[in-house]
Order: sequence, then structure tokens, then C-alpha cells
Amino acid sequence: MQFVKGVEEFFHLKNMKPKVSIVIPTYKRPHLIGRAIRSVFSQTYQNFEIVIIDDSPNDETEKAVKNFDDKRIKYVRNKIKRGYSGARNQGVEKSSSDSKYIAFLDDDDEYFPLFLEKTIKELEDNNNIVIVNTAAILKNQNGKIIKKISCGTSKFWGSAIGNGSVIRKEIFNKENIWYDEKMLFEDLDFGIRVLKKHKGKCLPEILRIYYGYPVVIGESLSTSFAHHISSEELEYFYEKNYQIYKEAGKKAVAWLHFITGKTFCRARQIKKGREYLLKAFKSYPIPQYFFYYLLALFYPKSFQNLSFIILKHKIKGWLKL
Repeated sequence: MQFVKGVEEFFHLKNMKPKVSIVIPTYKRPHLIGRAIRSVFSQTYQNFEIVIIDDSPNDETEKAVKNFDDKRIKYVRNKIKRGYSGARNQGVEKSSSDSKYIAFLDDDDEYFPLFLEKTIKELEDNNNIVIVNTAAILKNQNGKIIKKISCGTSKFWGSAIGNGSVIRKEIFNKENIWYDEKMLFEDLDFGIRVLKKHKGKCLPEILRIYYGYPVVIGESLSTSFAHHISSEELEYFYEKNYQIYKEAGKKAVAWLHFITGKTFCRARQIKKGREYLLKAFKSYPIPQYFFYYLLALFYPKSFQNLSFIILKHKIKGWLKL
């Protein structure tokens, strides 16, 4: 009998699906976080836990989370704000020791029901990849579809790892690669360091919804930096990673100039932003870079105008890596 029981336990463990921890950083989104949580509970893949790291200054988010009576939710409320990158790192640290994968979900976004099943299957079937993400639908906060977000780029220097990604937990624990908590482009900075050494895969199927363009700038962790950050902080990604981009070639350097220029413009440091945008065009002269330079020259307020941002993102081929 003992032998039979042992055999049964062996096959149970062998057939059990690996556990995934979904990390949701949140900040002042009590009216939206329930949507994200419900999308996780609707998954066809059910061996998960949800780790919510709350940086909110009041208890409204805590009330919204605790409306869900499910032991698979781990809720952590920070007394001192960690910021977006810090909250992601903290979520990984708080995840269960038996979790094999980490998935990231923003507090206002959604997974479609097959998201976990298909991404984890890809990782289970392919030991040579460490991260999987998918295509998405971009909507505004009123639910209007803006466009499809494609699966990404094959260039490691243009690939972010964050919201909508599922990654092997060993990247954090064994390789000691974490989000840089001083970084504005934390997803891209993390992606560079992971994908410079490892392979990832994008699934072209639309398996999630990304809600962009919040009604109020600064209402989330990811948009709260725009108007009060120093030049040193805005240039930190550029200074830290310039050599990597330089080694990758002119196209990569131009893109680095481009994203740095846009960031300065968003932070209302227009003169500095124009300098970087012009460098982008000179490094790799494509119409999109010149278009943004002209915007910064003649219509700098467009970088703060959310409706205009949507229009810019609708321009076909605005940034083909």
C-alpha cells in the first residue's frame, strides 16, 4: 500500500502544473484594481497566486483588494513608497518559494482567460527561452480601442520586460537580475540586461488588454514622474546604457536619443528634449524622428496633451525597429 501511495504521489507531482506568481504593483487605483484581479481569477490556468504591493497613501485600495475573499491573494501595504520598480522587486521577494514563474500585471490592465495557459506552455515547452510576452489591445480608460500593440521587436535593446510578461523566477533568484529602482525606463533597462544573455519569445496572439493614457497624469506609478524629475534622473538610463547601444550600432543609438528626447519633452524640459531628438534624426535619419523634432520645435505642449499622444501613436510606422 505504501508503494502504491508513493507511485500515486510521484505521478501527481509530475502532472501538476508549475506555480506562477502574478505581481501587481498598485498606487491610488482602488476603482480599477478589481478589474485586474478578476482577469486573473478568470484564467483557464489556475495554479497561481496574486502578490499585490500597494504604495497608496490611503486605505481605499486595501478595501478594494480585501473584497476578494481568496487565499491566493497576498496583499502588502507599504508605509514608505517603494515606487514602481521597487514594488515589482518586492512582489518577487514576497512570492512563494515554490513559484517557478513570475508574471507582471499593471493595476489597471487585464489578461484574457488564456494568457497564463499559453505563455506558461511556451516556457515549459522551450527551455531555451526565459521570458514570454504577447500582443495586446490598447484601450483608453473609457474602453475605446485605440490600436493593437504588436508583440515587440527582435532587437534586445528595444525589448522591455514588465507588464504583460511572464519570466522564469530563476532570473531574479539565481542570476540576481532585478529592476533598477532609480530607473525611469525600468522595463527596458531590465529587458536589456536579461535579453543580452538570454532568449525571449513574443506570442502574436492578443491575450491581454493594456489601458493607456490615464485621465489624470500622475494618477499611477508609471506616469507620476513626468513633471518634477531632475535632468540627472531623466538621463540616468542614457548614461547607464549608452555603451551597450553604441556597440549595437547606429540604429540603436538613434533610438536611445529618441526615447531620451521624448522623456525630456514630457518633463517640460523642451530645449534638452529637442537636442536629443535632433541627435536621433542625425544618427539615423528617418521621418518619424524628424516629425517628433518638429513637434518639439513648434508644438511642445503636445507631449503633455493626452489626446495628441493618442494621435501620434496612431501614425502608421511611427517607430519600426
